[in-house]
Amino acid sequence: MELTLEQELQNAFDEIEIAPDQRHSLTTILNMVKLADVPTYEHMIRCGLLGIKVAKFTHIVDPKALFYADLLHDAGKLLSDPASLKKTEGFGAEDMQEMKKHPVDGYRLLRGIHDFSARILLYHHKYVGEGYPEQIPQSCIDFSEGSAVNIRFYARIVGLIDFNDAMMHRENEKFGGVPTREQGREIMLKHNPDQSYFINQLYDNNIF
Repeated sequence: MELTLEQELQNAFDEIEIAPDQRHSLTTILNMVKLADVPTYEHMIRCGLLGIKVAKFTHIVDPKALFYADLLHDAGKLLSDPASLKKTEGFGAEDMQEMKKHPVDGYRLLRGIHDFSARILLYHHKYVGEGYPEQIPQSCIDFSEGSAVNIRFYARIVGLIDFNDAMMHRENEKFGGVPTREQGREIMLKHNPDQSYFINQLYDNNIF
């Protein structure tokens, strides 16, 4: 019998040994998103689960950082206008401007709770097209140079996972309907040419 997303999430918590207090924190945030918009909630869980697979594929020693960042990357949409958040057609420039607020909103919601993830999600939309946000808030934590590099590295991966899942699961106007897997690969490569080798590896190894 196929597992529900919630069951898969609980299995992931067990697999990578997420502590009880952290499970509570993560699920509290997710459940708040669920009340605001179920598709966003489901998208976030799928991205978190995929983050573990990508972390293993890239031999990241501890997958927790990528898992947390993927699981929480759209937390800022809790503060988005529901009229824009729930729109599946007729999505205009004003809606886009509203949605562009979510990385900074997410950062402000998560800092002091999940600081490393909060910093990562600020950058997850910076690398495709006219990336956003234009202004990155100054960090309240003095991250080391190594951590700063990892933040950008993880953010780029989160951006790819986010893009892939939205494309393959959300029925909206952006991609003209849900593409086939190979059509999805072409779209990913078109919009993320700087990551062509990595994207092809993820597809060739059945991760995407």
